[in-house]
Amino acid sequence: MKVQNKSSSKLIKFLNGKAFYVVLCVCFIAIGIAAWSGAEGLKRIETAEKGSGQSVTSTPKPDISSVIGVTSKPQASQTESTDKPDDDESTPSKPQDTSSKEPDRTEQTAAPVANFFVNPVLGDILKDFSATELQYSMTMDDMRLHKAVDIAASAGTPVIASGEGVVIEIYKDAMYGTTVVIDHGNGIVAKYCGLNAVPAVKVGNAVDSSTQLGVVDVIPCESVEQRHLHLEFFKDGKAVSPMDYIIR
Repeated sequence: MKVQNKSSSKLIKFLNGKAFYVVLCVCFIAIGIAAWSGAEGLKRIETAEKGSGQSVTSTPKPDISSVIGVTSKPQASQTESTDKPDDDESTPSKPQDTSSKEPDRTEQTAAPVANFFVNPVLGDILKDFSATELQYSMTMDDMRLHKAVDIAASAGTPVIASGEGVVIEIYKDAMYGTTVVIDHGNGIVAKYCGLNAVPAVKVGNAVDSSTQLGVVDVIPCESVEQRHLHLEFFKDGKAVSPMDYIIR
């Protein structure tokens, strides 16, 4: 019994001194067994899959964009980018819309109207208005109606408009020379006859009693008489005496 106890105590002492190394060896053995078992298991799986004709494929990675809800924008193909026409060449210029533009002021503003009339030149009346009685014409050497007034003025005398209005016509008459026609409003139209060849106004000009129309020149059908301005007035298209309207 003593011999067995001694043997047991010696074994215990040996184990106590070598316990760390024993545990370490046991761990290595366990790891080796586990690795061997895993390798054997993988070999069996590969053998089974090869025998069944199936290939081992890796699990596809999930699309991150689908997970977070972001849709990638497809890139334009090279054909689309090269075939796209230039905006400046392919797109015709849009015509400008002129319907909204401000109309001409002459369309917006009513034509000026004369509230009174003045003498276009200062001078004596050489021949008065006559719509019913014949008067003698020295130049034509006959008797005729004279639907105007002849106001004496030397050649080159400035001629002004009798009142407010708009120049509606300028022409050269074979009988009465260069003539400027003005619409004075209220149905009154005046003809200023015997002016210089190039008047000081143009058709469309607005005038008033301070506007110079031109200067006194020649009246072919009255050239023998003293130099003067031949002035005609019409009311609603009918010849009337200018002196019925001009303030004297």
